[in-house]
Amino acid sequence: MKPDPDRQALIDQMTERFRKKLEEQYTDDNATLEQIEEAVERIGQDILLELQKKLTNKRAKKPRDNKIDCSCGKKARFRGMETKTLITRHGLLPWKRATYYCDACRSGSAPLDRSLGLDHGETTRQVRLWAAFLAPLLGFAQAAEALRTLREIDLSSSTIERIAVSVGTSLRKAQREEADLHQKDRLPDKRTACPQRLYIGADGIMTPLREPWKKDASLGNLTCRFGECKTGVVYETSIDKQGRDSRVRIRAYTATMEGIETFEPLLATLAHRCGHHAAKEVIVLGDGAIWIWYLFGRQFPGAIQILDFYHACEHLARVANAMYGKETDLSRQWQKARQAQLKANGVAEVVQLIRAWEPADEVHREIRRIESAYFADNAERMRYQTYLQKGYQIGSGVVEATCKHVVHQRLDQAGMHWRIPTAEAIVTLRAAQLSTSPTDLRPHLAMVA
Repeated sequence: MKPDPDRQALIDQMTERFRKKLEEQYTDDNATLEQIEEAVERIGQDILLELQKKLTNKRAKKPRDNKIDCSCGKKARFRGMETKTLITRHGLLPWKRATYYCDACRSGSAPLDRSLGLDHGETTRQVRLWAAFLAPLLGFAQAAEALRTLREIDLSSSTIERIAVSVGTSLRKAQREEADLHQKDRLPDKRTACPQRLYIGADGIMTPLREPWKKDASLGNLTCRFGECKTGVVYETSIDKQGRDSRVRIRAYTATMEGIETFEPLLATLAHRCGHHAAKEVIVLGDGAIWIWYLFGRQFPGAIQILDFYHACEHLARVANAMYGKETDLSRQWQKARQAQLKANGVAEVVQLIRAWEPADEVHREIRRIESAYFADNAERMRYQTYLQKGYQIGSGVVEATCKHVVHQRLDQAGMHWRIPTAEAIVTLRAAQLSTSPTDLRPHLAMVA
């Protein structure tokens, strides 16, 4: 290969520049490790940023054409040399490059931007990756401060939000496309471990939202409300010496602000990726919400369905308090006895006792009707003695913890209220990152105008 004199000149120039930097900032023999570390970092940052600028501007100095082909099929004419500034991992990178304008389609372009693999973003892909990683874990302002502290990169909280929404939206689109393939039995199968026992849980948690609004009040007053974020988890357990499921190992999370028509295929695909189709036992856990059991029945027809024991106890408490008064000794005694019956596979006896109760007013008669139907309808999901003998978990604590961990800890902090698209993007990213095998975000970093 013929030597490139310009390339060699740049190498020589940067080598000399590095030597001078070392001479200027070389630490003495009494320097502490902290001082040495700071000096090395300072020298490295200066050299790397300068090298990045020279390499980029070298590309920009190549001969240009007065006219170029436009994507519309016409010709775009040279408009001038314009400066573009990008925020990179090494600092601000400004460079001048030729820009063109097409009179036919009235659009501008910069061929060098395309050849450098740039899009409409103001940051490089690596900076966006860091922003998309931090945004779902911290507040937007905290993420900006973290980047300043750790990398000396100065991004505004609004820029970080914009990046996170773009990446999260792209990731959710890809997840929905994958879920659509799964529902049509066209998802390419990947080699996966064969779990002995796999748990799948689902629940909903309320999240503070707001209607479209602007700070200048041009869209009216701020109107806030709560909306449900449907959340799912797939996990495995370790079996202790007594043969019971004990320590939990989370496999993956999912969450969405959309309805059941979106959540159901997302959870089903997540479970498939975790090997539910190959598991020897699949157990689905939930509270008494009808939508959860319909989902489980459609997507996991052979699974063992368990209704959260503590949720059942809440219904017992409602009946007992209506019978004997709230938190009275008789109420507590009745609840304790019925809980023991449930754990002895005695749900039929519990239903019989509730139906035998003769309330004096219509309000209490309605409680009797609702609660007796609740236990009767869920009887097959309340065989707690059988479940405990097999070592199964009978509480949905992992599911409730998922709601808090994935959604509440990020979206429901003091003073927060979210636009639905922003909330959807953040829970998408957060669920993906908190899973045992975080999703690779690099395919989703492109910024669209």
